[in-house]
Amino acid sequence: MYGYRGKILSVDLGTEKITTMPLDEKLARQYIGGAGLACRILYDMIDSDTNPLGPENPLLFLTGPFCGTRVPTGSKASLCSRSPLTGLWLHSTFGGHLGADIKFAGYDGILITGASKTAKYLLVEDDKVSIQDASHLWGLDTEVTWNKLKEETGYNVAGIARIGIAGENLVKYASVIIDHHRAAGRGGLGAVFGSKKLKALVVKGTDRKVPVAQEEKLNDYLEALNERKQEDVTFNMYSEMGTAGFVDTATMMFGSMTAGYYQVSDFDAFNISGATVSETILVGKTACYRCPIGCGRVIEINEGQYATGKFSGPELEVTGTMGIQLMNDDVEALSFASKQLDLLGMDFITAGNVVAFAYYLYTEGMISSDDLDGLEPEWGETDTALKLLKKIATREGVGDLMAEGSIAFGEKFGKAHLAAQVNGLDLPQHDPRGFSGMAIGYMTSPRGACHMTADMYNIQMGVSDESIGVVSEDRFENAAVITARQQDFRAVTNSSVICNFYPILGDEMVDLFKMVVGWDYSLDELKLTGERIFTLMRLFNLKLGYDSSNERLPEIVMQSLEGPTEGFVPDTEAQLDAWYSFRDWDRTTGRPSKSKLELLNLETLSK
Repeated sequence: MYGYRGKILSVDLGTEKITTMPLDEKLARQYIGGAGLACRILYDMIDSDTNPLGPENPLLFLTGPFCGTRVPTGSKASLCSRSPLTGLWLHSTFGGHLGADIKFAGYDGILITGASKTAKYLLVEDDKVSIQDASHLWGLDTEVTWNKLKEETGYNVAGIARIGIAGENLVKYASVIIDHHRAAGRGGLGAVFGSKKLKALVVKGTDRKVPVAQEEKLNDYLEALNERKQEDVTFNMYSEMGTAGFVDTATMMFGSMTAGYYQVSDFDAFNISGATVSETILVGKTACYRCPIGCGRVIEINEGQYATGKFSGPELEVTGTMGIQLMNDDVEALSFASKQLDLLGMDFITAGNVVAFAYYLYTEGMISSDDLDGLEPEWGETDTALKLLKKIATREGVGDLMAEGSIAFGEKFGKAHLAAQVNGLDLPQHDPRGFSGMAIGYMTSPRGACHMTADMYNIQMGVSDESIGVVSEDRFENAAVITARQQDFRAVTNSSVICNFYPILGDEMVDLFKMVVGWDYSLDELKLTGERIFTLMRLFNLKLGYDSSNERLPEIVMQSLEGPTEGFVPDTEAQLDAWYSFRDWDRTTGRPSKSKLELLNLETLSK
């Protein structure tokens, strides 16, 4: 198989049985790899009775066919499971070089089942696989764990995934930190690690030659492809200023990050933007394997209350949650908060949203200082936020409740309806009042409010791909049909697995499948495959008890704002009607029609 290794490593932590399972070539063609193929594999292993934090909930690391090849940004991978936070399907795309190391070790993925009674880490050295004691690592932060594992194994450049104390304490939005501060961040995958007593995964692969179908032709094609992409505006913005380079554009031109979700006020975010980071505390940048962009920031703050030393700098989402949402314009305080989230191992988006929710409820008089263990948060200061983050990670006091997520925290005080979430997953920093497509994207995403399964903020800023029928239109238009097409395309890129920040087009993806895998591929098959994968994720969620009546935006973001959003509030009912009609799904049940399932060869999975 070109582009694939043909097998998945399978490890049962309970029995310590280690085996391999063959990769089904037919399923690979239908679901590609990454999130898509993982969803098909786990569909047969997870049902509504599966406890997300029980030993029966599997974890699956899965690469795509481009991983380990020269395809730019194609060496990302997916980590998939049932979410402890939402109870729904969960895939998280991560960077670094762990995906490539899995491929170089001779596997397309690693399936982890069962649970150990004591702390362990999994060490994969090509075909030598062992389960190691991790009792000496339990209780350590993600950075110390990373350094100790490199020293202990002798592999300074191995792919390493690890959790912090938030994962150990089963915080339902704990993340898994990958390599140089990348993350499988959303939905609580770190808690699934913790429930299995799995502190880390270390992979060292030595076979760096992944076979491709047309190597010489591919090399020539990629050289020309990268030359074209380097002329792209967003490519250069992310390269020069990191993802937080989008902050100024989002706040000043589109109003999609003006004041966060929990307070409405004029706030100048320039002091914490990617531009300001570049001009003040930036000392370098990092890139994932085979990435020509290099959006990772390296910052250094050596003095003062918020000294970080040399560490990973703040990216877009944490700039929104720990900066804009708290009205914090101190770039050093923001950077320190970003580091703490990384060390503790928590999702930047949900953790920041839960903290901002606490600030909002307190300042609006809906909860008291006693409800927050004596803390008295004020907009603009971050010290309270830092204390709350530590409480959450350790489940101390009110942190135990906040660790369950924003809905649980809100329910305690009768304010769950104000939580900025959809289907249990907190909204990222792309306000649907700034881009209408984000509204329908959030409401119908397979994993809850997600900006990566339909990045309509890009499309409605002017990005188009006519080859797949995604054409930019006014940011206040209905956009439901275009969003559905973009969701299908992102199902392909999240399965292949190519980074959303690399401006790849549909017809270019077709070329890559031909040259890497050797498939006789077409645009029609690409679009059908994307639709099949996206629909499979809906079937997966229906199997878990998905309720389409929860497809609605929270009350807090259905209020009009002044400024760049021009008072716009998306017509979510019209969007849902158009989206369901286009997909040929039933809006009441949330289920695809029989004819649609037959077209996508999914009819046997819908029963």
